[in-house]
Amino acid sequence: MIIYVVMKEKIGEHFLKLDLLSFEQAEEILIEQKTTSPHKKFGEIALAKGYISKEDLEEAITEQG
Repeated sequence: MIIYVVMKEKIGEHFLKLDLLSFEQAEEILIEQKTTSPHKKFGEIALAKGYISKEDLEEAITEQG
């Protein structure tokens, strides 16, 4: 029997893969998320900083579905 495990890609990894974020931007978002905004999601912070568009975020969320 073959068992397939499907792992959801984290949204930050998705943006990095598509070159929508630089590694430095992703790192900055993670630091902010851990230190000052633990209640905010990665995509929310990226959007607020202007690193991604609302359309980018909506598309990524849809693909994760």
